[in-house]
Amino acid sequence: MPTYSDAEPLYIPDEMVRALIDEQCPDLAEFELGRRYTLEDHFAIRIGDEHGAIFSRLPGYDSLFARVTDVIAQQSAGWSFPSSLPVRTGRPGHGYPWHWVVVNWISASTAGFVPLHQPAARAVGAALREIHRPAPAGSPLNPRSGVGLRAWRGEFEQMLAHAVAHGAPENRELDADATRAIFERGCTAPIDTEPAWTHGRLEPRAIMSDQGAFAGLLLWTNFGAGDIAQDIGFVGTVLGADMREDFFAAYGDISDATVARALAYLVYAALRYIEVDDPFLLRMAWERLIELGVVHEA
Repeated sequence: MPTYSDAEPLYIPDEMVRALIDEQCPDLAEFELGRRYTLEDHFAIRIGDEHGAIFSRLPGYDSLFARVTDVIAQQSAGWSFPSSLPVRTGRPGHGYPWHWVVVNWISASTAGFVPLHQPAARAVGAALREIHRPAPAGSPLNPRSGVGLRAWRGEFEQMLAHAVAHGAPENRELDADATRAIFERGCTAPIDTEPAWTHGRLEPRAIMSDQGAFAGLLLWTNFGAGDIAQDIGFVGTVLGADMREDFFAAYGDISDATVARALAYLVYAALRYIEVDDPFLLRMAWERLIELGVVHEA
């Protein structure tokens, strides 16, 4: 089950990217490599104006990169929202050990850097509703949304301890027991929805913002069958409490059990972003935890 690793993240120099592109995508050889965007587990690089490439930096993701282009091509037909979809699968070579993908490029900021404005909530809700179509039996599993909350209990506890030690902003304190209670309610809530196609990584760095308007979705590597609550919970990190009514007006009603699971995924995501220690993610993480009532005055 892929997760963040203690292994040293791989550095992929431009020369390696150039060699892979020129050999495997000769029609893109004429386009210059642009800006690099490096995250904990992967990096993306722009190729000309319309394409980019994404490479894993950690072991354990090769099978996901190898499959995603074919899987998503079958499911994304008819989607109406902008999306940086994988369009080709690259092979290992020139010292790079795993599969990689070429994607369509979206020129916008991430919602982690430029927060979404109120009207964007409906657009995000409508996009998730389009994604969350029934996944037939035998569909490839989403490694994040397809394994259930209990699979992440150990990681949750580690991140919770880190967040308590890190300390909340403005001399506040994170209530570990109250945070754990939200997560445990999600773990015990029944999964009362059929498996659906899910994104699996709707973090602020995967949701695009054009001056606050919803501009599309990135980072599709996890795409597969899973619990819709994971996507709903994770997307909640970019939607303040005042935006959620509009989100659900576009997405549609969900059960109380799905709400409980989504809230558990929301606190899990917030703790993940505190651990990442990016200033933009930190701000969003603490805002959501404060809204949930688990952060108190010291």
